Amino acid sequence: MMRRRSLLAGLALPAAAVAQELPPRPMRIVVPFTTGGTTDILARILSEHAQAEFGQPLIVESRPGAGGVTGSAQVAAAAPDGTTLLVGTPGTIATAPALVPNLPYDPMRDLAPVMLIANVPNIAVVNPASGINSIQELIERARARPGSINFGSAGIGATTHLAGELFRMMTGTEMTHVPYRGSVPALTDLQAGQIQLMFENMPGAIELVRAGRLRGLGVTSPRRAQAAPDIPTIAEAGVPGYEVVSWFAVFAPGATPQPVIQRLNAGFRRIMARPEVRRRMIEMGAEPADDTPEALGALARSELERWTRVIREARITVQ
Repeated sequence: MMRRRSLLAGLALPAAAVAQELPPRPMRIVVPFTTGGTTDILARILSEHAQAEFGQPLIVESRPGAGGVTGSAQVAAAAPDGTTLLVGTPGTIATAPALVPNLPYDPMRDLAPVMLIANVPNIAVVNPASGINSIQELIERARARPGSINFGSAGIGATTHLAGELFRMMTGTEMTHVPYRGSVPALTDLQAGQIQLMFENMPGAIELVRAGRLRGLGVTSPRRAQAAPDIPTIAEAGVPGYEVVSWFAVFAPGATPQPVIQRLNAGFRRIMARPEVRRRMIEMGAEPADDTPEALGALARSELERWTRVIREARITVQ
């Protein structure tokens, strides 16, 4: 009961009171991947409204490298005063511990959950010139010509990678994974025909699908996406039980005091409650979210357990 009252009190505080818990200097939010991808897009949406909520700007910094490990490690080692934040993903929080030897941070200890901002389905996309028009045709092609389909991803352990591995395992097909340093270069190669397939986050691919530059075969969520209602789920298109949902959330350095975490959470929840923010996220294929730090922590732990099992079963390793 006391925790609930504390949270409600924090949500009731005006923006000026939120800013009092933070040093009077610009905040920064680190995107651990290349610019232009889903993580970057979501960070910039938050940044546009941060001044009004925190009384100071929120600068987006791209720190790509090692599948998101480089930027995440920088935030884990930053001063725990609430001015350095991270947009965390399943790849940086839930899969890196099982994949990266000597990982320079422990996401459960060195990063403090602040707030979930969006759940995002992935979408299986191909080059229209491939001649593949459906999930069933993709499966048939992969079975008829084992190893002939290369699927790209944002990096080893990203959901764009694990979605492909789970698809391969559940369909009994052989496909070759090609990791990139972010989704943008992978999407560029997909459009050029250098790779044949991606399971890209919806916001990164939906405009390319709408423009006819890529063909959407199926979404990885259990329900069809609001942004693409005509595209079936992969489960209904022939792979029952298939489900992968990416999530994006704000994290702070692990030693950040709880009062600061609660103030950050309150400010970001007000940003996420804005109709224009929610509308923009839905249009790009994301499902807006907001929750308590405790709920995000529980999600992170459950995802760590889930993807560790998949990684071990698929024998995925960092080359």
